[in-house]
Amino acid sequence: MSITLKVIIHTPVLFFAQEEKSKETAKECDLPKDFKEPIKNNRLKKFVVIDNGVEEKEVIIIRAQNGFGSGIYTACVKGQPIKYQKMDTVFMREGNNPFKSN
Repeated sequence: MSITLKVIIHTPVLFFAQEEKSKETAKECDLPKDFKEPIKNNRLKKFVVIDNGVEEKEVIIIRAQNGFGSGIYTACVKGQPIKYQKMDTVFMREGNNPFKSN
């Protein structure tokens, strides 16, 4: 008597909906040619570049509010404003909390 075992492994498939962004530049990101960023923060820029899959030249920091170990920043990415916050040494999109468990 022989017994045959079949093992079925189900792996989850994750789908991510991509937001459809307007090609039109938001008013907040319609900047003059001589606009100077309020801060020079390469770590923030690199995070925004990776987070949005863009090149560094497409990211402009337009607003920065720094506190002790924290901050709130607004970056224009391809003409659209995106808010980020910093907690200690961690950058994240505003409203996302990587420390919160679901």
